[in-house]
Amino acid sequence: MALGRKTGGRVAGTPNRETGEVNDILESLGCNPIEGMARIATNRRYPAHLRGRMFAELAQYVYPRRKALELAGSQSLDLNVQFAAMLEARRKAREAREQAEAQSAGVLRND
Repeated sequence: MALGRKTGGRVAGTPNRETGEVNDILESLGCNPIEGMARIATNRRYPAHLRGRMFAELAQYVYPRRKALELAGSQSLDLNVQFAAMLEARRKAREAREQAEAQSAGVLRND
């Protein structure tokens, strides 16, 4: 960057030589890989794992990839505590529900 800006090289958006050659070959064969993956993904004759893989590959062209979240020390500890509390609350609610169902069914006797 002699002048403080980019000079020379390919114009932005111009594919490199190899990409251009691959595109030319696919076009000469009448092959559209995206269309092929879509056909596999939507055809129930193919195994579910292969169809799922094709959907995952195609999704990259439609939706942005999500970044993994990184939590610092105290944040992850807070989430662990919250998660444990949530599990405990669910366990207690399930036990209460089961006890109520058992009482309504007449299984439990009040002594």
